[in-house]
Amino acid sequence: MRLSILCLLFLCLFFLLRASQKSATNDATLEEITEIAERFFPIFIEGTEKESLQTFEMSNAIRSFIRARTYDTSIKNFQQQFGGVGELQKKEIIQHDTDNRSVELFYSGKTNSFKARVSFQGRQIVGVHFFPWISEESHGGTPIQRETQTGTIFGTLLEPEQSVKPVPIVLFLAGSGPTDRNGNQLPALHTDTYRLLAESLQKNGIASVRFDKRGIGASAEAGADETKLRFDHYVDDAVRWIDILSQGSKYSKIIVLGHSEGSLIGMLACIQSKKADGFISLCGAGRPIDEVIREQMNRHPPSVKDSLFPILDELKQGKTVENVPAALRTLVRPSVQPYMISWMKYDPRTEIQKLTIPILIIQGTADIQVSVVDAEKLSESNPKAKKITIENMDHTGKKSNTTFALVQQLSVYTNSKIPLHEDLVPCIVEFIAESGL
Repeated sequence: MRLSILCLLFLCLFFLLRASQKSATNDATLEEITEIAERFFPIFIEGTEKESLQTFEMSNAIRSFIRARTYDTSIKNFQQQFGGVGELQKKEIIQHDTDNRSVELFYSGKTNSFKARVSFQGRQIVGVHFFPWISEESHGGTPIQRETQTGTIFGTLLEPEQSVKPVPIVLFLAGSGPTDRNGNQLPALHTDTYRLLAESLQKNGIASVRFDKRGIGASAEAGADETKLRFDHYVDDAVRWIDILSQGSKYSKIIVLGHSEGSLIGMLACIQSKKADGFISLCGAGRPIDEVIREQMNRHPPSVKDSLFPILDELKQGKTVENVPAALRTLVRPSVQPYMISWMKYDPRTEIQKLTIPILIIQGTADIQVSVVDAEKLSESNPKAKKITIENMDHTGKKSNTTFALVQQLSVYTNSKIPLHEDLVPCIVEFIAESGL
């Protein structure tokens, strides 16, 4: 009995000590965790494994991650994307509950800016994430945003200066892949196509909205789980933006401009919304995406096609494929397959037939991703549409004298200083004016 009482007293003392330790651990001020985060992240990225493990209190999961090979891979990806930590621009604190908080650090980076999130449970670091980030000031115009169930979608509103009457507004819908509101896939591709186009429209008395689609740029957190993303999510986002722009009497007409993949998204959004007044397809495909991919892959060795085409066949039937060759994972990795399945079910030729609003189809002859044949198919499907073919314009809306490989067009795809093709803006402005938009 005496032993039992002693054991009970020991257990009480043990739990009291644990509770006091936990209380001490959790009793961290916002200033303290901010200071910890500011010291931790540069060391996490540019310091040594030993320095990180010995200097900071971290969860076992974070410690295991730092010791694993995936840590080195993550750091290499970070260096490729951002070049280094750079200068701290600003910081924000997110209070999830009394014990769980996150510190968001916004850095300039050495090549591209980014946002780092260091998550805490008490004083203990339990999570580290980083995302591309571009300051709103660098976009120009007025910041605009829309809330979704998975996070915030951020965009930029650009309006003509000193306008006293309602003006037409163009909603930009970006192309496929990690394309941001400016038309870039940083750090690899840097065209600024959408930004240049928006600024040119502004000079012609036309407003515009362009946004980082979910999962991309400032909207990265709104679509962080790639396995759950579907093509219809992008369509729904476009519909919601149209709804926002249609409120009030500030804008005379709403024109949806979809580039590349955004062309099909725009068609579907116009059909569903019924509030759009005009539609522009810029370098948009005129066939289901699997047919476009097959044509693009015809330039590759037979071994690539022999591996890829059976996978496309399965996806077309709504079936996923687990075993994907390493060389094809960028295109058809298992996590992106549900999205591709949802995309493949739409045929642009069928969808454009349903539009009764004014339509402009623009296609360049130097485009190595979408061909003039695609524009012809769209035009044939809706004879009322106006079709314009621009000589020597590539997929980025800029001038190029070659239709061969991407390597030969690389200077256009990576140099944002190259201006838009001189015929692109005039044909859009003319279409909006002629259509009474």
